Amino acid sequence: MKTQRINQVKQMISTVAGINVDMSIRDTKAFTFHFEGQNAKAMNNIINFFKSSNAMIEGLYDQEIDSTMIFVDVA
Repeated sequence: MKTQRINQVKQMISTVAGINVDMSIRDTKAFTFHFEGQNAKAMNNIINFFKSSNAMIEGLYDQEIDSTMIFVDVA
């Protein structure tokens, strides 16, 4: 059941981003969405999706590992 819900969230965020996005769970209300490469549009789509939810959001691209990460901490 838990795995199914995680896959549903990953699919929903991938749809929002317009690309395949993976997710890591850092805590009960803290998640990291990440994908390979740099895609500002996908990153902004995810950030904008969470902006209205009073979540703390930070997005960054790490050139060294060629990966984009969006950190979401839900209030």
